[in-house]
Amino acid sequence: MGKAKKSTKKFNQRHLKDELERRKEHKKTQKLVQKREVKKKRRANGSTEDEGEAFTGVEEIDDLAGFAESKPKGALAKLDLSKFTEADPTAAGDDVSDDEDIAALLEGDEDEDDDDMPSDSDPEDEGSDAEVGGEDEDEDDEEAVFKRELEAVSKKDPKFLEFMKKNDPSSLAILEDDDEGSEDEEGDEEEAEEEQDEDAAMSDAEEPQSSDATVVTSKMLEDWEKDITENQSLKSLKRLLLAFYSASHMESENESAPQTPYRIEGMRIFNKTVTASIRAVPKAFNHYAPIVNDKVAQKSGKKWGIAQALIKSYLVSLLELLKQMSDPAMIQYLIKESERMIPYFVCFTRYTREFVKELLRLFGSASVDDGVRILALLSLRRLVSLSPPEVADIALKGIYLTYVRNSNVKTIANLTTIQLMRNCGVELYGNDANASYQHGFVYIRQLAIHLRNSMQLRSKESFRAIYNWQFINSLNFWTEVLATYCGDRAEEQPQFCATLESLVYPLTQIILGVARLVPTAKYFPLRIHCISQLLRLSSATGIYIPILPMIIEVLESPEFLSRRPINSTLKPLSLDSQLKAPKEYEHTRVYLEIVLESVFGLLADAIAAQSVRIAFPEWVVPAVLQLRRWRKRAGKSWSRFSKQLQGLLEKIDQSSLMVVQQRNKVDFGPANLTGANQFMSDISIDATPIGAYASSLRKVKAQQRATMVEAEMEK
Repeated sequence: MGKAKKSTKKFNQRHLKDELERRKEHKKTQKLVQKREVKKKRRANGSTEDEGEAFTGVEEIDDLAGFAESKPKGALAKLDLSKFTEADPTAAGDDVSDDEDIAALLEGDEDEDDDDMPSDSDPEDEGSDAEVGGEDEDEDDEEAVFKRELEAVSKKDPKFLEFMKKNDPSSLAILEDDDEGSEDEEGDEEEAEEEQDEDAAMSDAEEPQSSDATVVTSKMLEDWEKDITENQSLKSLKRLLLAFYSASHMESENESAPQTPYRIEGMRIFNKTVTASIRAVPKAFNHYAPIVNDKVAQKSGKKWGIAQALIKSYLVSLLELLKQMSDPAMIQYLIKESERMIPYFVCFTRYTREFVKELLRLFGSASVDDGVRILALLSLRRLVSLSPPEVADIALKGIYLTYVRNSNVKTIANLTTIQLMRNCGVELYGNDANASYQHGFVYIRQLAIHLRNSMQLRSKESFRAIYNWQFINSLNFWTEVLATYCGDRAEEQPQFCATLESLVYPLTQIILGVARLVPTAKYFPLRIHCISQLLRLSSATGIYIPILPMIIEVLESPEFLSRRPINSTLKPLSLDSQLKAPKEYEHTRVYLEIVLESVFGLLADAIAAQSVRIAFPEWVVPAVLQLRRWRKRAGKSWSRFSKQLQGLLEKIDQSSLMVVQQRNKVDFGPANLTGANQFMSDISIDATPIGAYASSLRKVKAQQRATMVEAEMEK
């Protein structure tokens, strides 16, 4: 590299810094102008959308292409689904980065980090949040806004302004930025203000700091807490908050955090500072900003102006403390205390988003116990119920993607954790029917697109994109959502059932397609998982799904009828934690016997689910004929299961006789659909002979699974 010219050196010394600053300012101005132009065009276009042919759940799907390219219609046609098709439109609250699509999670990418959360300070994130919030950007520059606000405050209350100038000048920035404090300010302007206020939230409450910080003592904490509790002392409250901020940032990696005039030394003082703050500060906030019906009663006036910065300081400290704690008991304690502050979190969009993100991180962390996950869900559910709709969208998407990221089954022991996370996600989807439909429609359609592509390509890579735990557990998740709100809780929440019921048909089509994508004996475990999902969906919703043909297809496989199994001394295999047979188990008797046990259990459950229907005796005839034919052909090779099948056929005959006896007592004809649907409605499925038999098989299987989990945990 040649030697720099003298003129270049002079320019670098005298003008380079100013030139770079000028270019940065010019770039910011250009971005601002572009944002305004986009918003003007959006307002000019109004609500014009491309109305495509919609999917209603009754038309046929040609290789899933119809549903993959469809849009909702009817009462839900006006719902905006565009933001859900992007990788991360909200850029906060979930466990994926901005450019990560759900496809990456479903294609078996199992070793991703759980903590790659996007930063709230990303300019792209803030831009998308502004679109969600729908706020018009202030066209005046920052200096003009400051002058105008300052003049308004001085005219309204000059004495108060004079007092603040003398005693607490730094909080004027807070008053100037957030005086209005309304819930509607959630766009770009509020995001920028709150980012500036994070540092001001601490500095507003302190006097000019000296280089030597004061060491906090137990006596100081006791005096501050007593003064706050008895006298509502604002000065002591500020000092305690500064000490709490210092304690929460003791191990923080954020070098830009402001230095406080107090220093915490030793774990004893740290614990006392945290407990004193958590005891006293919420009560003090309730004096300056009281909570009525889970909402801050008044977010304007002198008291709110004083309390606003202090509340932000406390929320920042709580969030930082949650990030640093690793002890499960301490994390649970902090989550409970944070839940008390949710009405205050809701007042500040940025801290609400950060709280959602932190709860999702804890929910998906492998280092926490189930108690932390449950508390995180309860806090998240309450936060969603009190927050604007965009926060609910962040939480719903975040909890689903967090579940998918952590749904890879490595051993039978972590099946319990995955099931708990799934149940928690299902609970969160019970807050808003329309939001749940939006997310369900988009993600089920995305599963359909993956399956359609795999059917068209027919390659190992395309099959691998479907036959992995992320994809199967995604189907499990939506199966549980629809079975819960369209079946188990349909009477309690009829609006959910009416809204989500149209998703049952496409989900069923996807599960059927997945089960038959590679119909070989190696993938019998995956087919059994798919049959279990269809059985759960059909039993809960009452919608008939042809499950018996899929079960009989397994029994009529050459593995059972013509090929001689290989004898092996391998230990029994748990199909719960397998999607395909390990290579050493293929064609072995131990593997095929486990498959037959699972198939007979599913067969009993599928038949029992229809055992109280008025047409049961006629409906079960084709299945009985095929089962008897299989027993004649394969009974000698599988003698133990031939006897079990004989017992199953006897229970079917007894149940058919029971239905015929009840049917002889009715006084309506076949045209009376209402009467037919109410037939034997007062009799439980478990009260029928086949139902009791299926229940006993389920109990035996549950005991076997519990034994295997215990053995796995002891290793």
